[in-house]
Amino acid sequence: MRKHTTADQRRAFYRLHQEGLSYADIAEQYNVSIECVRYWYRRQRDGGSCQTVYRKEATGILSRFDGRVRYHVLRLRRRHPRWGPGRIRYHLGKLPSLRGLAVPSVTQIGRYLHQWPCFRRKPKRKRPDRRPNPPTQVHQRHQLDFKIDISLQDGSCVDLHTVCDPVGEVSIGAVLHVTERVHTRTKHVSLEDARSTLRRSWDAWGTLPDEVQTDGEPTLVAQSTDDLPSDFTLWLAGLGIKHIVIRAHTPTDNAEVERWHRTINEYAIVGNERHPVAALQSILDEAVFELAWELPSYAEGCAGRTPVEAHPELLEPKRPFRAEHELAFFDLRRVDAFLSTFTWTRKVSKTGQISLGGQHEYYSVGRIYAKQEVQVRFDPADRHFVFYQSVPKDDDSAEDEFQEIRRQPARHLEVEDLTGMVTCPESLLPQQLPLPFCFVEG
Repeated sequence: MRKHTTADQRRAFYRLHQEGLSYADIAEQYNVSIECVRYWYRRQRDGGSCQTVYRKEATGILSRFDGRVRYHVLRLRRRHPRWGPGRIRYHLGKLPSLRGLAVPSVTQIGRYLHQWPCFRRKPKRKRPDRRPNPPTQVHQRHQLDFKIDISLQDGSCVDLHTVCDPVGEVSIGAVLHVTERVHTRTKHVSLEDARSTLRRSWDAWGTLPDEVQTDGEPTLVAQSTDDLPSDFTLWLAGLGIKHIVIRAHTPTDNAEVERWHRTINEYAIVGNERHPVAALQSILDEAVFELAWELPSYAEGCAGRTPVEAHPELLEPKRPFRAEHELAFFDLRRVDAFLSTFTWTRKVSKTGQISLGGQHEYYSVGRIYAKQEVQVRFDPADRHFVFYQSVPKDDDSAEDEFQEIRRQPARHLEVEDLTGMVTCPESLLPQQLPLPFCFVEG
């Protein structure tokens, strides 16, 4: 394999041929090909350099565009994580530093950003990435879970709702709800059934917890397509209770209530399927009482004693509660304060509307903002949703500002909507306040 010729040799090719030597003589003298001598002679004759310049064409997405274009694509996306390729391309055209430069298409920008996982579309449903911290006190957290499609001999189908206190190692309540058997689609728990179960359980022990933990049941948890908190979460917030959701497909995060499911099902339901629902519920209530007050428990903290004996603080209400006085405990100001901590991003439809609070719950912001993104916040002062649009600065280093473009009254966020209960007119006589709760022996 012949070595590359040097710059001095190439200059010698030109000089010797000018002096009369043929290409063949020069090639033989330097042990190179005739084509090599002829190439370098003609290149220098035509004014070219005798230096070899090796160029490697840039490869990769957007490699043919100016580096400033790639820089601003990434910069705009980092500053505005919810902007899509179309919005980014629009703002590239408004940057003074890119005037006169070619701008990539929407598809090219999308492919360029897709190279990095952090810019790719997030999973549809938001889930916690770690297990919730365990509670440390009795009545700090109640766990709620469901066992569906339990068949009875009379042909009816029921769902078993179980509530437990993981620190008190006791079942707070177990309730049966008659439902229809579903074969062709995923079955969801009724929101009213879930609220009824918790009310009944809290009323039995006369207390409200600080937290309620559930799985990602669609009825109880806000979906990714609409990240407004669910009615169940807002109902709990109005009672001063925090809603905790376990990780997806991780029932071990709800291990205590899952264990109580099995215990109560085997103790009270299995073998009693011949009874009608009302009679079976009475058997279930008696079983919950026996497991809490009479039967020894071999849970770690009970050591052979009943849960009430091992944890007497179960009889000390954390926040006294009676189901018939729920409206007195429910405070809409807590709901408003909770909602004011959120900021939602929505894309305006071609008709000038956005969806907020459900698939068919629309708010109008005007056709002038069609196909643009707006931010939505909740103003607790007048209970309105406020819509904002970003106003980019001409200076690339300046942060965008947001200006208010529309205000709309929030719908379906009244006490009746969140509790499912009808409030009494203010003209009625005052109701008696609930007395402190206590158990009476005998």
